[in-house]
Amino acid sequence: MGKWIEQLNSRQILSILYGVCIMSLVLTATGAWFVRDNNVSPSELLTLRWIWMAGLVMFISAILLIGRPLINRMASQNERLRAKHEELEHVLQASKQNETKLQYRNELIEVLASKESLFDYSSVIEKIVLLTSAEFGALLLVKDGEISSVVPKEMTEEQQESLKTKSLLLKRVMISKLPAATSKKVADDLHEYPYYIYETVIPVMDPSDDKMIGCLYLARYDEQFDASEKSELNAFANQLAISLLRMRLYRQMQQDRKETAQLINSVREAILYLNYEEESVVGNRAFIRMFDDLQFDYQGYEELADVKIDIEQLAERVDQRDHFISYVEHVFDRKPPEEGLSISLDQGDCFLQVYAESIYRDGKLHGTMLVLRDVTAETEIDRMKSELVSTVSHELRTPLSSIYGFTELMLERDLKESRRELYLKTIHDEAKRLSFLVSDFLDLQKMEAGKQTFEWGRVDLYELARDSIGFYQETTDAHHIHLDADSTQDFTIEADLEGMRQLLGNLLSNAVKYSPDGGNVLVSLERLEGQVVMKVRDNGIGIPSSALPNLFGKFYRVDNSDRRKIGGTGLGLAICKEIAKAHDGHLHVESVYGEGSTFICELPTSKEVVHQ
Repeated sequence: MGKWIEQLNSRQILSILYGVCIMSLVLTATGAWFVRDNNVSPSELLTLRWIWMAGLVMFISAILLIGRPLINRMASQNERLRAKHEELEHVLQASKQNETKLQYRNELIEVLASKESLFDYSSVIEKIVLLTSAEFGALLLVKDGEISSVVPKEMTEEQQESLKTKSLLLKRVMISKLPAATSKKVADDLHEYPYYIYETVIPVMDPSDDKMIGCLYLARYDEQFDASEKSELNAFANQLAISLLRMRLYRQMQQDRKETAQLINSVREAILYLNYEEESVVGNRAFIRMFDDLQFDYQGYEELADVKIDIEQLAERVDQRDHFISYVEHVFDRKPPEEGLSISLDQGDCFLQVYAESIYRDGKLHGTMLVLRDVTAETEIDRMKSELVSTVSHELRTPLSSIYGFTELMLERDLKESRRELYLKTIHDEAKRLSFLVSDFLDLQKMEAGKQTFEWGRVDLYELARDSIGFYQETTDAHHIHLDADSTQDFTIEADLEGMRQLLGNLLSNAVKYSPDGGNVLVSLERLEGQVVMKVRDNGIGIPSSALPNLFGKFYRVDNSDRRKIGGTGLGLAICKEIAKAHDGHLHVESVYGEGSTFICELPTSKEVVHQ
């Protein structure tokens, strides 16, 4: 009977129970019907009692036979529900743990994919410690078989040093290049009983050459690292190896980039690099100096400057504007010309040689390097050579022609004595002129080489100026040469007498020569503290401002028709400059074109003043 009831489901059992209750109610109602009018015989009353007794027995039997199994079944179902609930809670907790680990793992992957410096790897070891529930750990970087640095997590300095120098486990892994684990029994004053610490070390290997580039060290107290955790740590080590190698490659690329930038910034040529793939334009330091009016993003000597190029703006200072724009446009259109281009800037103030070098990568045009080479010095040298040839040919031809002509006359004709003396005097003067010309060449060469010898002594510039003025006044009637100086002052300096005579003589000669219409020439002397300032001022044709920077260069002559009519080698001022320099002095000029010039020479009174 019990087994039959246990096989019934809850609904069937409840149906039987409800049926018994209804039958009991029917029996009770039947009994009540018999006694409705209180005329009940004893036999009927006895029958009624038996009916009620039968209903009670049926009800109690239903309770005993059906209710108890039902209660047991409900209790069993509750137990199963409780167990299921606990199982679901356990699964939920495990799911949350897995979700947390998955989150840590994803964060670790992101960290490994983004790190660019060693300091940032502290977050890597932090994530690994959290993932493995370790107490502490460290990432040890290895270089040339030695530990180069440690990135710790929850480790003291003492623990780090002990790990590097005393850990046999770490040494074993570095030798074998295989993962290893160990457990140690530890006792200290903080704990009543000794405890165990479980350690594991995973090598981080370079897959390309099987070299160890690092180690992953982890430790915890509660339990050993199982096989699945070790497998996961090996996977982390492989990812870490890739990240470390990428970091090293990135650092090497950054270093190579800096070295390349330093190399390009160190050259004197202005360089503009157009990267067609990245659509970027960078320039070196020389380019920035040459075109400082453009927009740059310059970070320093170790970087190239990002340049915002406007071709029209770039060509503003170029004298050959249209040719330059066409050349640069070809470069930007990925059609760099093979030939170069010669240009000048600021009305001939600077001369440049422009050429383009194509950069190919894997057979494809990757970019073009536009080089602007400053050839101002070379151009000036070429100009000076031309000036030298022109000047020497002119200055030598005139006296040589005179000497040749007069000697030919003296050889072929029978001349009077007076005529012969005149011709000989002319030949002597022209030979003397040639001698001065050659002397100027030799003196300047010696001065520039530092081989010119001077006889130092006390030179009175006042007396020297008076003598020189008297000499040059006799050579001209159109000029009036004056001296402006306080005769009571001392204008004596330590100098070479002949050098000072040559310096002042050249300045006076130029003042007379470049005042073709005559006028006043003023020589002034002024005594200042530790020096004498000598000035030679004329009211001649003056000097254009564009010529002032090159005025003291050898063979330099101002390029205009007024001056071309006046002879000269272009060496006089260069010699004056070198003489002043040899005396630790300074020679410069102030001039207004068309109004005259003033040459100012500042000379120290003695060598001691210069040293002080």
